Amino acid sequence: MTPLRQTLVITLLAAAGYFGLRSLPDTQCAFLHNDHQPVVVDGVEFCGLNEEANFYSPKALQFPVELKVELSADGTKGELRLTKEDGRPYYDHEVAVSHTRKVHLHLRQSRGVRAYAHLHPTPAQDGSWRFDVPEVLRGHALEAYVDFADARTSRVMLAQAETKAVSAAFDAFVAPMRNALVSVDASTLKSGASATLRVKLSGPEGKALKLLPIMGSLGHAVVFSADKPSAGYAHMHPTLEGGEYAPNPTLSFRLRLPPPGTYDLWLNLNDGQEELLRTTLVVTP
Repeated sequence: MTPLRQTLVITLLAAAGYFGLRSLPDTQCAFLHNDHQPVVVDGVEFCGLNEEANFYSPKALQFPVELKVELSADGTKGELRLTKEDGRPYYDHEVAVSHTRKVHLHLRQSRGVRAYAHLHPTPAQDGSWRFDVPEVLRGHALEAYVDFADARTSRVMLAQAETKAVSAAFDAFVAPMRNALVSVDASTLKSGASATLRVKLSGPEGKALKLLPIMGSLGHAVVFSADKPSAGYAHMHPTLEGGEYAPNPTLSFRLRLPPPGTYDLWLNLNDGQEELLRTTLVVTP
């Protein structure tokens, strides 16, 4: 290859790299929300506004990633691995920040009270991601759902796995509730329809509730099937309709409704402390 041709090739590669990097999402919002512009309210950047979520089965969608979850013998610690098609793990530097975190782990008790936790595992040098199992989930068989974004491609990845109950015995644990979920008003409950779900909240003993940002949003909602274990999940973020800062705030979510059945809707919110509230959603034919 002549010097001139070498120079041209190097120049073309450099230009392609420059414009490729310029095209990558440049905010924590954009990785999970393609072409979505974050909204700034009172100096706070909110992600995922006006999005419509879907109820997904990661296994059915067959993303090019395999999730494996292992629990310690005493059920208090957990470790997950995200394995690519070539057998290599996803390391810390290969995962993008989305909604202020890298890996979002949704753990749900398969049977019984169907307790739930939203966790963010810590990366280790060997490619594993480690987490503490919340007290409410210890000793139970669990469903695990993970969403994250590939830092190189910006592609959102979903994965799903199950764990068996560990042999250790745990006392039943019920987390105390400070706030209350008053009601859910759905624009429609027909399966397959695009629904707006408006969730009204109240503070302790009916007092005013001030919502604070949590992971780039004023709340996170997750939907699981109450009838069918491991059927899938939906992960939603609220739009801003104007009632979020009322004394009894209302959070609104948009969801393409799943197949008919009974579903658990878990709301993760922050009033200075994180809290999880649950209600039931019945989807009709």
